[in-house]
Amino acid sequence: MHRFGQGTLKGMYRWLILSLTAYLIAHWTYLHIKSASPPDWGQAAQIALESIFPQIVMYLILLEIERLAHLTRSSGFDIHISRCKI
Repeated sequence: MHRFGQGTLKGMYRWLILSLTAYLIAHWTYLHIKSASPPDWGQAAQIALESIFPQIVMYLILLEIERLAHLTRSSGFDIHISRCKI
């Protein structure tokens, strides 16, 4: 948070807008899944991420695979990822 610029008025406005946007996206996702229980904001945020931004989810998965490539190679596995446009 200290790196986002809250020391200035403009930084506070940015933080407020970003926080409000994140809350609204998670809240709309919670309303979309029509859960009867109180909202689990972590679950609502994960569902929003997976349904609205699937490219980001795939990118994070590929980064994790790349980060752990040395571990798989040391265990005797070699992971190759190919992309095919359909």
